[in-house]
Amino acid sequence: MSACCNKLRRRRSPRQKGYILVTGALMLFFILVPAAGLAIDVGMMYLVQSLLSAASDGAALAGARALSRGSDDAAQRANAEATANAYFLANFPSGYMWSSNLRVTSVAATDATNLRSITTTASVDLPLIFLRIFHVNSTPVSNSSKATRRDANVMIIMDRSGSLAVSGSCTPLKAAAVGFVDKFAEGRDYMGLITFATSSRVDQPLATTFKTSMESTLNLVSCTGATSSAQALWQGYDQLVSLNQPGALNAIVFFTDGRPTSVTESFPVYTTYCNNSSNKLGVLTFASNPQGLYVQNAPAQPIVSDITLLSGVNVNGCRFVSKGATFVTSDVKYAPLTDAWGNSLTATGYLPTTPSGSGLSISTATNIQNFSTNAADHAALRIRRGDVDPTYNRALAGVVIFSIGLGDVDDVLLKRIANDPTLTPNPVAAGVHGKYEYAGDATALNDAFTRVASEVLRLAQ
Repeated sequence: MSACCNKLRRRRSPRQKGYILVTGALMLFFILVPAAGLAIDVGMMYLVQSLLSAASDGAALAGARALSRGSDDAAQRANAEATANAYFLANFPSGYMWSSNLRVTSVAATDATNLRSITTTASVDLPLIFLRIFHVNSTPVSNSSKATRRDANVMIIMDRSGSLAVSGSCTPLKAAAVGFVDKFAEGRDYMGLITFATSSRVDQPLATTFKTSMESTLNLVSCTGATSSAQALWQGYDQLVSLNQPGALNAIVFFTDGRPTSVTESFPVYTTYCNNSSNKLGVLTFASNPQGLYVQNAPAQPIVSDITLLSGVNVNGCRFVSKGATFVTSDVKYAPLTDAWGNSLTATGYLPTTPSGSGLSISTATNIQNFSTNAADHAALRIRRGDVDPTYNRALAGVVIFSIGLGDVDDVLLKRIANDPTLTPNPVAAGVHGKYEYAGDATALNDAFTRVASEVLRLAQ
């Protein structure tokens, strides 16, 4: 039996060998070589596609950022397209992986109200190596990337209190603010300015033509007075609500170099010296000069100081007018629990306060600073929640606040104001996360404002 089987194997062996050779040759030609070639060529296509995608993604983002450059929409689009193309060419080497016929186009467009986009499309011809045996010499590789940019409505709320002049920071602050303004797009973005010290007011209402006027106004700012943060914050929200563009990115950039020291209220007065019992609307502070009651909105800001005692027929006879600011406690009974803008002096409970009568005591600097701080804390909370603004009887959701601090500031307060995610837990967390930036000294102000501008533009894209 064994000999028979061996004989059969010997007789079949030549045919089997021939079959195996033919089969192997066919597999090599039709399967293994194409598979190896396909793997190599597809690998090259993958590498080219990956770099093409990264370069066009970056180009579209760079173009979206460049939409701020130019005096009108047409110039901004042209700058964006040129920037995107240049960015792509800088990041996709010519002839990469032996590719040829590079084609790149970028198109900026208005997609909707408050929304613009730029689309970068790029393609190359990639030569194939092993698949040429099937008469496929090259293949096109392409990618399209789109970046959108919402228009930004930004209110700068800038401290101009006397401590800035003392520290020599007033001039660097103004230069940093001018640099910040230059990063936004005239004709599309809205920009406004509120400066605050003992009092505050809207120095530049929100407008789409702002660079020249904002630079001029900022350069004229003089730094003197106290720190009326709560009023300034709410006035900033008031401006954004009045514009009423919920489809845009609405932002507040709040800068201060100190702690809140003032609050604007309708104060009840004693009639012992004041001629009548009508409440007196003014700014209570302990930091401008000696403690006093000052004008709510000085008309000449930001050029002239707003350290002006409250005066007029409703306050004649009051001792703080006739004998000086230090006599305010002999005329004013207490600080009401809510300021003139609806901000509570106690609701957030951030700092402790001492009561007096139906309100809070004004007899100590610490108590005034504490309830002024609470008012600012509550103003920011109301803004981030999108509370109704009584002036316009409507609200604006999604406002994001960025805070910048310099010098002796309350870092925790500024993180609370911005709803900075690094503050955990945050008892007043609400609305969109913003960011807090600290400038160690005046030389760091420009970098702090630049980082905030980058964050605003990042959220707009």
